[in-house]
Amino acid sequence: MQHIEVSEADYLSVATRLSEKGFQRLLTVSAVDWIEAGIYEVYFVVHNLNENVYIKVTTNIQRDDPGVPSLSEIWLNAAMHEREAWELFGIHFDGNAMLRPLFLEDWVGPPPFRKDFNWREYVKKNFDLSCAEEGDQSGAERPD
Repeated sequence: MQHIEVSEADYLSVATRLSEKGFQRLLTVSAVDWIEAGIYEVYFVVHNLNENVYIKVTTNIQRDDPGVPSLSEIWLNAAMHEREAWELFGIHFDGNAMLRPLFLEDWVGPPPFRKDFNWREYVKKNFDLSCAEEGDQSGAERPD
């Protein structure tokens, strides 16, 4: 698989060019949270069926108010991948009309795939684990 790093400004134009060059199959759109660097690495993977070539395209965006253009005008299936990244990371994909909860309909709190999301505190706050004995990690009740 080939890898291309592009600027945020070139993200959409590179995607358009790849589509024009025969990369008609979009496999995924997702992100990696590099919390220490204060960025998200947003990426997509495409495939050219005729030449059997895979390319991963990445761009870095700031974690505070993150957003990139949507690829859904180029590849229709990008809309669902972006919807998932929006919901789980909080990244806005400009031009994607499907950005609404998919998995987390009643979610309150920060996006759960951000590295600064404290899942232990979330569970402690939102679920009654009073039946668990001190030190019991399972949360299951013990028989008397």
